Amino acid sequence: MTHLTDRHCPAVITHGTAADGAVLTLPLPDEEFTACRRCPGDMCARAAQHIKGDLSILTQVVHGPAPPGERPPADPGARIRHRWLIGHQLAFAVWRLIRHTLQELIRTSAPQAAERAARLYDIYTVLFLYTGSCSAARYAATVRADMAAHDPALSGEWHRDHMALPDLLRQARASCPASVLAPLTAAVKRSHHIHMAVAGKLVPSGQSLLQQAGKQAGVQPTEAECDVIDDFFQVRRAPICEKAFITQAIRRLVQVVCDIRSYGLTDLEPPPQVAARHRADLDALLGSTIGRFTELADFLMTSSPSLVDLSTHTGGAMTSLTDDTKTVPITPALHRYLVGHTMAPSRVQQDLMDHTHALGTVAEMRIPHEQAALLTLLTKLTAARDIIDIGTFTGYSALALALGSPPDGRVLTCDTSTEWTGIAQDAWKQAGVADRIELRLGPALETLRSLPHEPTIDLAFIDADKPSYCDYWEELLPRVRPGGVLLADNVLYSGDAANPDATGNAQAIRAFNAHVHNDPRVENVMLPIADGLTLTRKRNDEHLTMEACS
Repeated sequence: MTHLTDRHCPAVITHGTAADGAVLTLPLPDEEFTACRRCPGDMCARAAQHIKGDLSILTQVVHGPAPPGERPPADPGARIRHRWLIGHQLAFAVWRLIRHTLQELIRTSAPQAAERAARLYDIYTVLFLYTGSCSAARYAATVRADMAAHDPALSGEWHRDHMALPDLLRQARASCPASVLAPLTAAVKRSHHIHMAVAGKLVPSGQSLLQQAGKQAGVQPTEAECDVIDDFFQVRRAPICEKAFITQAIRRLVQVVCDIRSYGLTDLEPPPQVAARHRADLDALLGSTIGRFTELADFLMTSSPSLVDLSTHTGGAMTSLTDDTKTVPITPALHRYLVGHTMAPSRVQQDLMDHTHALGTVAEMRIPHEQAALLTLLTKLTAARDIIDIGTFTGYSALALALGSPPDGRVLTCDTSTEWTGIAQDAWKQAGVADRIELRLGPALETLRSLPHEPTIDLAFIDADKPSYCDYWEELLPRVRPGGVLLADNVLYSGDAANPDATGNAQAIRAFNAHVHNDPRVENVMLPIADGLTLTRKRNDEHLTMEACS
């Protein structure tokens, strides 16, 4: 084991773990960033180029799989060590950001600083979930064994970068109104409860190495003990500039996100058990992982004035990352909440869902109820009478459309088989809307081409074979009246639509999405409901004419 004898000299790393170039250079917590010329070697000379490349990777991974060269070790033991090292190194950078934000909060009592500190605490908490995403047995056999071999009393209490945070929080509580501190207070409580749950999962005995070695917790560590933990986590202390700090943090952020994209946040063990009152907090953090980390990229980039403009050289990477954090990821708990606050299915709709579910795996072709509720509402809002439904299956979408239409409305629904449409017709009769629905069997394109060419359709819904989506679109749109609505389902295709290397149905959906997005005849928005729903409105002829002339 090697300790740091000179606090500004690099440690000699005596244990191998995670990634190439794993040594993290940081200033001591009480030291500010230095001028670039004082950085060791050429750490910041190529910072912009390094960050540009990493932001490009990060943008790609946010919307698709990790590149092969960025994927973490496949071996579970190696991956646990990788997560423990990289996750903690990134946490050290987050602690530095928290420290500066808390100092700003104490100085200004600004609500924005409290909110920023709260979001950084949530990011730190997700990092703790990431580093501790293994079982107690795997942890004992890998990380805990490594730490004990490095020093029998190695303790998280020896982290230099975290030591000042509890005192800064106390100062903030003493100097800021409770109303300003509310988001930060909630985030710190979340962090504490989830940390305790992860620690309880990893160490069921509740005894840290420090306590196991007979030492007392809460005692101020010595410089030598702080050197020990720096050494274990491959941290060197040296004067560095802000560019060098951010470059290193972004690199580790890319490694973490690529790991999660490849294996999931909790691939080696289910999430920790928390008290029922904290379950929603845990679910929200688990469901917003990627958004939290892209938000961290934004924090890092905007913390240095010399790097803010870099986002203009990355193909809009920072814009796409920042915008992602405005969307709330739908966790299972949040989905239940969403469905529970959507108008409930009627008895006939519930029976039809149950009947369809009993069919087995093909039941996934039925649209979920929240999407059906949206179809019904859109039909009412647009007063649609002439409606087309491409893809009948067991009739749930046709039923939703008919329930939203007036008594004289007409839903023409298309399918190629009678295998499941009998179930549909029974449900339509029970709901009292069978007289509004006409089922046409045969290829949908032939059915559409047999329709009059006049633009009379008020609303159309496409949910059938994906390679034909563009053809359906081109047959339907000329027949939709100006101001009419055209909807398409499965436009996210389980997230594969965002993958530029997609094949098969996902590739067909990507082509369709691009086709719609570039079609000047419509206004469009893509909604993250169910498997993705594109909602479009056909423009008026006058608008099209003006656009053509502009």
